[in-house]
Amino acid sequence: MKRVAYIIGAGATQAEVSYIGKMINLLMKDKEALGPGISTAVLSAATDRRKRIGKLLDSQENTDIEKLITLLAATGAKTNIQDAETLRECYYLEVTDRLKRADVMYSPKLAIGLLQMHKNSKFSGIENLLGIISLNHDNLFQEASQSVFQGINLGFEFASDDFIYQPGLPIIIQLHGSFSWTRKIPIFVDKLTSDHKYDREMTWIPPSILKETKDYPFNKLTGLGYELLLKCDILRIIGCSLSQNDWNLISLIFDAQNAQFSVSRTCFKIELIMEIDDTKELSLFKNVNPIDKLTDGDFSDYGQPFASRPHPSALDNAFEFWLKTKINYHVKQGQLAVVDDEGALKEIAEI
Repeated sequence: MKRVAYIIGAGATQAEVSYIGKMINLLMKDKEALGPGISTAVLSAATDRRKRIGKLLDSQENTDIEKLITLLAATGAKTNIQDAETLRECYYLEVTDRLKRADVMYSPKLAIGLLQMHKNSKFSGIENLLGIISLNHDNLFQEASQSVFQGINLGFEFASDDFIYQPGLPIIIQLHGSFSWTRKIPIFVDKLTSDHKYDREMTWIPPSILKETKDYPFNKLTGLGYELLLKCDILRIIGCSLSQNDWNLISLIFDAQNAQFSVSRTCFKIELIMEIDDTKELSLFKNVNPIDKLTDGDFSDYGQPFASRPHPSALDNAFEFWLKTKINYHVKQGQLAVVDDEGALKEIAEI
């Protein structure tokens, strides 16, 4: 039995939106098929509110708002700090508005299907889900865990009117906090609803290059993330580009692999559930397996040039394609038996 952990990035949320056929861009960058990304929309909204931000830039095209927020805040100038706060608020408003329009906040099918696969009585003897590290500020995996396991384990005790704390469940480590967490004692966790408002007491790490984790609960979550990686045999990364903006995560993976290797001369396998070209820092890691090299199903078409694929292609949603292929592979191997109450699992696999 393999011990499995996941890292979930914005691409996983985008996959949820694409799965239900909505043409809404939840990624930072502009996409030809989906329109302007979060960065473009945030800069446009922030410039309308503070003309000074627009004057700082020769062009808004391809501006990285995480870098811009970091630079503004680091100057120490009051006006620049206010501009950084404006960008953070505009980021929150843009992401939550797109999540609402996409209608994925309450029933994220791919997340639910993934957890149902791991909860399945047969499959749980093949793979043991240890936990999930999410880089997102949405609460899709909180909703999925509540739906599948009737509770959530966030790694710390919390108060909530919506979620039940169950420490024995696979842990969901929201490394940068959540739009739905409020700074209280204990932290209050609620649903992300259509009438949710921006609050400076929100417990999150806003977009930035230097994601500060010295304060609670982020110091604890970072430690729990490291411990999770130390225990796993397989780390699956879904929809995370591993860019320079993810440096704290890159460091976490690097440290955990090297700690394992120093003890046993081997380390956990990394499986990439995303387009191969989406990853940036792979040379820093050991035992990396791109999606086209995975063996729990046929993923070889991902090794073909993007331009040669038929359009629209089933490969365009890597999370959906991988999960569907993996489910059907293990069903054929007699390692997974989908039952009637696993609705999302059946729907994704088309059983």
